[in-house]
Amino acid sequence: MTADRRKAAVALALALAFIVAPAAAATKEASTSFLPGASSKQPVSIEADKLVYFDKEQRAVYTGNVVVIQGDSKMTCSGLTIFLEKAGAPDAAPAADAAKNGAGSSSSHVKHLDAAGPVTVISKTQVATGDRATYDKAQNKVWLLGNVTLSDSGNVTKGDKLTYDLATGQATVDTGAAGRVKGLFTPGSSGPNGDDKSGAAK
Repeated sequence: MTADRRKAAVALALALAFIVAPAAAATKEASTSFLPGASSKQPVSIEADKLVYFDKEQRAVYTGNVVVIQGDSKMTCSGLTIFLEKAGAPDAAPAADAAKNGAGSSSSHVKHLDAAGPVTVISKTQVATGDRATYDKAQNKVWLLGNVTLSDSGNVTKGDKLTYDLATGQATVDTGAAGRVKGLFTPGSSGPNGDDKSGAAK
């Protein structure tokens, strides 16, 4: 293995250690899932053509056919930037120490991510698409922005912005000042539990 490949392998290991850390710490913290319908206790799987990890900035950048899977939820996008934060004291152990001690002892957690489109998020029967997506841990919300389409068992809602509250499971679709939210609902369509989903998006 060449030196460049060894460096790339180390960078990948470090980035993955930090990204899966929220799953390991889920029992001590509030939900840290960033995909609708996923649980914070479920591991996060990320695949991409390329990963660049910036240790000092605590930032991981995935590019090329990015696929993120957490539980039954899946997101695909062209690029994904993950921002991390260190929990605890400012003098927390550096990345090398965290990787050496294992992901479970890492003191970093996902605080924000930006996905470049086209973005598709699939959660059970719901499929949402948009030009880009953002997740913020502090607000515990996911935003899908630009040419948004939310479909669920034959029901389709379109707008400019979809806000998904991970705490409540509520999806809200908004549009610009000049436009209106559009919906197409198929009689008899229902969600996975047999409940009518015609009012799920507001």
